[in-house]
Amino acid sequence: MPEASVSFSILMFTSVVCLVVLTVFVCKLIISATKLIDNTNIIATSVQKEIEPTLKELKEAAKSINSIANSADTKFQNTKASISSLIGAGACLGGKLRSFSKGIMKGISFGLGLFRK
Repeated sequence: MPEASVSFSILMFTSVVCLVVLTVFVCKLIISATKLIDNTNIIATSVQKEIEPTLKELKEAAKSINSIANSADTKFQNTKASISSLIGAGACLGGKLRSFSKGIMKGISFGLGLFRK
C-alpha cells in the first residue's frame, strides 16, 4: 500500500505543477491578447483619422471632375451641332460626303468619349 500512496502523491504533485504552469501560460496569453487588441484599436483609430480627410479630398476631386466633364460635354454638343450644320450644308453636294461626315462625327464622339471616362 505504501507504494500506491507514494505513486499517488507523485501524481498529485505532478498534476498540481502542470496546472500551475498551464495557468501561468494562459495568463501570459491573455495579457498578450489584451496588448494586441489595444494596439489594434490604436491602429484602427489612426487609420480612421487619416481616411476621413482623404475621403473628403476624393469627394471634392470627383465633384471637380464631374463639373469639368459636364462642361466638356456641353462644349462638345455645341461643337457637334456646329459641325453638323456646317457639314450638313456640304452634304447636299453628295451622298459620299454625308457618310464621310458621319464617320468624322463618330470619330470625334469616340475620341471625346475616351476623355469622359
